[in-house]
Amino acid sequence: MVHNMTTIQIKHRYTNAVLFECEVPDGIESGLHMRHALEKACDSGANLRGAYLTGANLSDANLTGANLIGANLRGVNLSGVYLIGVNLIGVNLIGANLRGANLSGAYLTGVNLRDV
Repeated sequence: MVHNMTTIQIKHRYTNAVLFECEVPDGIESGLHMRHALEKACDSGANLRGAYLTGANLSDANLTGANLIGANLRGVNLSGVYLIGVNLIGVNLIGANLRGANLSGAYLTGVNLRDV
């Protein structure tokens, strides 16, 4: 049996440098590939400062403890996401869906929450 793996890269919003890369196994819906990669990045302790995640579906992800300083999360679906203790300083959340998100202890200095 051949297993097809998709490689997902999380890149920096300005430099396009790869911040994290992982394989997404078969069986994960294509719309949830970035959520899988982001959870793996958080599990590994990857520094996601400045990540470009615009428009991703991250619903119900566990991003506890992630470093997302300056990340672009414009229009991201964050419904039901665990952002406990996440560093969101300077993050762009314009138009993001935060319904049911847990932001306990998250650092929100300078966050753009327009249309959230």
